[in-house]
Amino acid sequence: MDDEDEAEVEDDAYERKPAWEDDDDITINIADVKRLRKLRNSESETVLSGAEYEARLRTQFERIYPPPKWSTLPEKKEQPSKIDLLKFLRSTRSIVARSKHAMLPSDQIDVTRMKDANQTAYSQAVIQTAVFHPKAPVLMTAGFDRTVRLFQVDGKINPKIQSIFFKDMPIHCASFTADGKQIILSGRRKFFYVYDIEKGSVEKVHSIYGREEKSLEKHYVSPCNRYLAFLGRDGYIVLVSNKSKQWIGNLKMNGTVKDLDFSSDGQYIFSIGGDGEVYQWELSSLSCIHRFVDDGAIRPSCISVSKDGSYMATGSGAGVVNVYSTASCLSSPTPKPLKTIMNLVTTIHSVRFHPSSQLLAISSRKKKDALKLVHLPSLNVFPNWPTSATPLSYVNAVSFSPGGGYIVMGNDKGKVLLYRLGAYDGY
Repeated sequence: MDDEDEAEVEDDAYERKPAWEDDDDITINIADVKRLRKLRNSESETVLSGAEYEARLRTQFERIYPPPKWSTLPEKKEQPSKIDLLKFLRSTRSIVARSKHAMLPSDQIDVTRMKDANQTAYSQAVIQTAVFHPKAPVLMTAGFDRTVRLFQVDGKINPKIQSIFFKDMPIHCASFTADGKQIILSGRRKFFYVYDIEKGSVEKVHSIYGREEKSLEKHYVSPCNRYLAFLGRDGYIVLVSNKSKQWIGNLKMNGTVKDLDFSSDGQYIFSIGGDGEVYQWELSSLSCIHRFVDDGAIRPSCISVSKDGSYMATGSGAGVVNVYSTASCLSSPTPKPLKTIMNLVTTIHSVRFHPSSQLLAISSRKKKDALKLVHLPSLNVFPNWPTSATPLSYVNAVSFSPGGGYIVMGNDKGKVLLYRLGAYDGY
């Protein structure tokens, strides 16, 4: 054999023996192996390519062992959406409309339980705040799990719209501004947060210039949307501009300040101190224009003024609630209450007037099921609700909707109970 013939033979041999084999080029006979016959799509199918064989095995495995829920991303429709919330805020329909002629009976109250307001996302901690948006059918909840949650209130599903997590602040207090465009959040920190609903942005206000407060856990928003008020130490009420979030001035009580409330026009603040004295502050001059003593006050805890300005209510550590005529409070240093309500026996943490000024809710978080509704002006405590079967638990937050159609109670289980008040139309 000459060199040319030898070279030709070597080339032929090289072509007959590939250097490697691709698995995709391998063919698998699935008809001959009993355990592989389940991979066939039809009885006539006998041979699969390597790639198709792998795909059939993967499909079979996922059919038997489906992917766990935690490993899959939620669908887009389940994602929190700022667009949904903005749709409610920009709606021109009368969301808070109510019957102007609704009169509340004094002997019985019509209350219907709806689905829990936060049933689509219960809180992981005690509810500290449960408040309604001033212009839209939206409820906000917040607490020590550091999360603010917004829900659309429809009474049936109450779907969650959005949640915002604040990693460095357990939330003690959260409020909508009067125009509904922002949320103010504070806790036992020297800073507070502002969440812009329309922009979806969070601003951290690191401190209040002029005050070295270690805790800004309790704040209030004026109905005129001009002021924020924080309870400071040593009897100070710290006023901040809602527009600029800058310090405006201080109001100083003689003792400690326990609670305050704005008048409905935002021109005055009524604050109650640990010594039982109530101050009326004029915000245009930042001065006290009147003082009076809460009758029989024992460890005063809270104060509230009705929307129409007719009534004022104070709560105490002894479980006593005094209901006053505002006119008598402003004309005397020692007014007598219209009625002293003693149905609760532990510290009153909340006194809330209904938007119609025909109803007062009082509650205590120290005893289970400690909530009562009071009719105004008869001042009778409704006997038919709540009952022993009403699952209130320890009530931490109480709020009425802007139109008066709903009342919510946030409790120690992280739930917000939603009830419909039959005497009032709308939201």
